[in-house]
Amino acid sequence: MEQTQAAIVWFTENGKKLAYRIREKLEKANQNLHIEMGRKPGQSLKEWCRAGFERKQLLIFVGAVGIAVRTIAPFLQDKFTDPAVLVLDEQGRYVIPVLSGHVGGGNRWAAFLAEELSAVGVITTATDLYGKFAVDVFASGQKLAITDRGMAKKISAEILAGAQVGIYCERKVSGSLPKELIWEDLDEFQAKLSGKRAVQESPFREEAGRLQEDRVLEERSRIYIGIHRYKDRKNTLYLHPKALIIGIGCKKGKTGKEIEAFVLKILQKQQLAMESVLCLASLDLKQEEKGILEFAGKYQLPFVTFSREKLLEAPGEYTESEFVKGVTGIGNVCERSAVLAAGEFSDLSLAQDNQVTAGRLILEKTAECGITLALAEKEWSVEFE
Repeated sequence: MEQTQAAIVWFTENGKKLAYRIREKLEKANQNLHIEMGRKPGQSLKEWCRAGFERKQLLIFVGAVGIAVRTIAPFLQDKFTDPAVLVLDEQGRYVIPVLSGHVGGGNRWAAFLAEELSAVGVITTATDLYGKFAVDVFASGQKLAITDRGMAKKISAEILAGAQVGIYCERKVSGSLPKELIWEDLDEFQAKLSGKRAVQESPFREEAGRLQEDRVLEERSRIYIGIHRYKDRKNTLYLHPKALIIGIGCKKGKTGKEIEAFVLKILQKQQLAMESVLCLASLDLKQEEKGILEFAGKYQLPFVTFSREKLLEAPGEYTESEFVKGVTGIGNVCERSAVLAAGEFSDLSLAQDNQVTAGRLILEKTAECGITLALAEKEWSVEFE
């Protein structure tokens, strides 16, 4: 599990005492949280802040809001990449999320500390104030990639104005759907996305009323959750889970650019989102293959490898190649490695029929110019509170 990074800074002795109380509360709630306390000897506040923006998910100032605002100002980028920043007065009466309240989880941290310290959480984001569904908070909590920031803002604005937003998810959904969302089955969703008339013709409907109703349905914003992305879809925000595994093999000497071009070509053909790719997988003989490592590094993807013996344990039937078997000792590398990696990353509680592995092959081996790949999907789901 990836470790959450945090840092706390203070300016007085009373502030220091509160900072250590904050650390105690945070570490008790999240044992996977690493907290750096204070500045290093000789380190300026600006240097501390720069380091925090580069490495931390949560920065806490114990002091005046003005100090925090002036300090973080030069490092601000956007709400989707900035860390969460909280400010507490040194008496611990107020907890104020001043940056990344939604995506960075600042509001969530503020609410937690307010309760633990018997303080007042000062929340100013509109969806929280009115108790509305916030798509950026939902995406962050479910680890879904937001593909269109402008569309995310549009949906939030529509929800605040009282509109309902359509939603569809490719896999299991649990919990209660917020009242701001309305479920659309796949046929209905695809019909609206393609611009086809979504309302059945009826001789009892006035023409003007029919056109008005159809226009509303076609223009309504919607959220699509899944590994696919379809072209020319209007008013749609795609949220992509990290669920695709690329099983890959190549001849020695293939460059990162060649591998990238082939992968993107296949994903586009299959209408799959690069944002959904979780990792690359292959035989351990390829763990130092320069081209694969270059491609993985560019997209910050883990590259996992398996021994020949482990690959042979992969359940299922695979496309066998005598040539590949003669070189590697196994007839299919990319399909087997994709399925094994998908199983390792899956939530096995979601697997059907009590399968030992939850990896699901969605594209069999395909090859071009000395590069082969296969695609598998891990088990995943989303949950509404």
